[in-house]
Amino acid sequence: MFLHRFGKSSAPDFSPGLRWLNSSPLTLKSLRGKVVLLDFWAYSCLNCLHTLPKVKEWYKIYNKKGLMVIGIHTPEFSFEKKVDNVKKAIQRLGIDYPVVLDNSYKMWRLYNNKWWPRKFLIDKKGNIVYDHIGEGGYAETEGAIQKALMEIGAKGLPPIAPDLSVGGGICYRTTPEIYLGFLRGAFANVGTYIPGAESDFVDDNKEYEEDVVYLHGHWKVGKESLAHVKKLPYANEYLLIKYSAFSVNLIAGSLNGKTAEIELELDEQPLPEDIMGEDVKIVSGKAVVKIKDYRLYKIIDSDAYHQGRLKIKTKSGNLEIFNLTFGGCKGL
Repeated sequence: MFLHRFGKSSAPDFSPGLRWLNSSPLTLKSLRGKVVLLDFWAYSCLNCLHTLPKVKEWYKIYNKKGLMVIGIHTPEFSFEKKVDNVKKAIQRLGIDYPVVLDNSYKMWRLYNNKWWPRKFLIDKKGNIVYDHIGEGGYAETEGAIQKALMEIGAKGLPPIAPDLSVGGGICYRTTPEIYLGFLRGAFANVGTYIPGAESDFVDDNKEYEEDVVYLHGHWKVGKESLAHVKKLPYANEYLLIKYSAFSVNLIAGSLNGKTAEIELELDEQPLPEDIMGEDVKIVSGKAVVKIKDYRLYKIIDSDAYHQGRLKIKTKSGNLEIFNLTFGGCKGL
């Protein structure tokens, strides 16, 4: 437990002045006698989205038994600080429990947190009795919830299903998360450029290194993102990455609220239909993703681990891309 090294396990209360969604402001003091599950998350975080169905399920099953779930939304990217973006996200994701916006990382620091997602379970006395980092461990977490609920007299708790991830899964070496701004990003064919200004990049490579981004065309490399701001008649400007994974996801949005488009090619051919992610559609024989809201877009989802050169092409002048994430496991 993270607080044990300080010789205490009392849960820090919510900082005053935070913005709340789905609820008026709450305090842990006012929730004494209940069991509280805190979920540190961000709405474009892939691992957070993977755990979200379980968090929602626990709230639905155990809320009437005395469990309060509170999402602590701590943004990784600047667009996640905007209240309207978070409101859209929790509506789209079907989140009914209270969500507090931790834009200044006040709660993050109080809990000495370093990870998305992370869950803290607080008992009836306001003490932290369990915490979990990342995905998985769902049966263990639910068991801790039930134990805390039984201490307040909850009856008729359902049996806990075992984690389906025990055995049978497989993981391979995977391309790491790729950031696209100048603070954390790196580009293979970028020479001298002015951060925040549009530059003209040329990809004349015949061989490509793995796990690095190549740019071609007019791109603006910002602090945390890559923007294409030159509208073109054809989608012949792109970013390219040679990757290894089962799945690929893209965090992106539109600069002006109007739909931007990207076209996806794998090894110089339109992305095959059988590995298209849920956000990809076939338009005139091309694999197209329409980008509008700032969020995570699922662009590749394959049953087979594979390697390839992914080309993300665009002609839109309002496209902003923040990062690429890659999935290296199946059956877990």
